[in-house]
Amino acid sequence: MPERTKRARVDQVGALLVVGSGKGGVGKSTVSVNLAVALAKRGAMVGLLDGDAYGPSVPMMLGVRKRTSSKGSEAVLPLAEHKNLPEEYKLRPLPRYGVKVMSVGFFIGEEQAVAPMPDVLGLLIRQLLYSVSWGPLDYLIIDLPPGTSEPQATLCREMQLDGALLVTTPQDIARIDTAKALAMFRNADVPVLGVVQNMDGLLCPHCGEQVEIFPRSQEIRNALDELPLLGRIPLDPKAVVSGDKGQPVVVSMPDSLVAQAFLAMAERIAAIVEVKRSTEIQAEQREERLKGEQIDDERED
Repeated sequence: MPERTKRARVDQVGALLVVGSGKGGVGKSTVSVNLAVALAKRGAMVGLLDGDAYGPSVPMMLGVRKRTSSKGSEAVLPLAEHKNLPEEYKLRPLPRYGVKVMSVGFFIGEEQAVAPMPDVLGLLIRQLLYSVSWGPLDYLIIDLPPGTSEPQATLCREMQLDGALLVTTPQDIARIDTAKALAMFRNADVPVLGVVQNMDGLLCPHCGEQVEIFPRSQEIRNALDELPLLGRIPLDPKAVVSGDKGQPVVVSMPDSLVAQAFLAMAERIAAIVEVKRSTEIQAEQREERLKGEQIDDERED
């Protein structure tokens, strides 16, 4: 396993974050979209890459619909091994709600299937990181597909990931798979910033009361339970409808409990990243100072 310091960085990106979970259907894309928009509302420069080539849902959640199937060159996905493409050959991300967005879903119809081999999927997502003209970003967020295979393996092995966010729901079947994702990131020496518990109760559309809809896990999972809880996001039918219409809840319903939970989550993540960045800078400065002192000692000898 290569050391993290030797892994590649995306030019002009302050923090490269991934949003994942071992299980599908827990709302990773919803969390990714609303986190990106919430950070942008704070004044940050944010990019969002949809890393799910099999079922890209970020475009629809941001109001980008491509109903017709692509043919010929329109459906060609970038796989060339180029890390330093000239600017004029790079793809332009689509700006939505203050976020620069790229998705495999921009190349294919929303009902069109794409089935790259698992090893090719890792290359594809990595290449999209290099092929897009992101410009300077404070955060670049990758919405990962379910599981612990690709593109997770390629990204963990080859890219300098500054943090992973794990999304789960309250029931044990989701937490089991989330614990697997935690083990994967830790084995790859990727820092896990914390857990987001999504669908944490249903907000009744009539009275606003919060109702438990999933049986809460009674199992203790020490590694998972010790992580910081970044947010509890309730399920609101109105927010779901808004997302299906391409309007993130932090934009369409900013005063709702769901939006406030996402905004608070973004504040926590921004604070964690800032502390982590400051610590790394101090460590680099300390290392440079020690190297300088060592050179001076050698000269005196």
